[in-house]
Amino acid sequence: MTDTRTTASPKSSRGADRRELILRSAADLMAERGYSAVSMMQIGAAAGIVGSGVYRHFDSKATILGALLERVIDAMQSGTRDIIAGAEAGPARLDAMIRRQTEIVIENRSLVAVYLRDSGNLPADELRRLRRQQRELIAEWMRVCGAISPGSGDPELRMVVQGVLALINSICTYDNRLPADRIIASITEMASSALRTGVAVP
Repeated sequence: MTDTRTTASPKSSRGADRRELILRSAADLMAERGYSAVSMMQIGAAAGIVGSGVYRHFDSKATILGALLERVIDAMQSGTRDIIAGAEAGPARLDAMIRRQTEIVIENRSLVAVYLRDSGNLPADELRRLRRQQRELIAEWMRVCGAISPGSGDPELRMVVQGVLALINSICTYDNRLPADRIIASITEMASSALRTGVAVP
């Protein structure tokens, strides 16, 4: 019998590794300096790749930015949906959503910093797609909150959800030297308290 299984060639594996290295290097540089202050040559140097070699994987700095922001919003959406699918309905589900969102931010601190500050540099079509994904994420949180607090209207739910997500994302706006597990525990407790107060969850 002929074995029809395929495996990635060493060349394709190297390409995927270099693409990942470029993305990680770009995220760190953009988080530190800002999108506008970083060049393709600098990204290549940080990744240990000749500047022109970066163009074999990404045709522009905007393409790199798009890949970075797609990665972070996908992580946030999938993390939220995993909790909704797996956690029992009720206030504990909200606590689990908050904790998972906080973990994602800690795990992707550079990415989230770029997401918060530089998304406006995306091409118009990609920016519209990102904004749509952001609205979908907020809507999912609102649905969970609304099921627990049916007396709250959409404007109130949206205000509270956006405030809580901003609190969680604020981790990336300053240099915090505390251990990750302590940050996660503290931010989860604060954000859960704010959310429960905002939508009158017991």
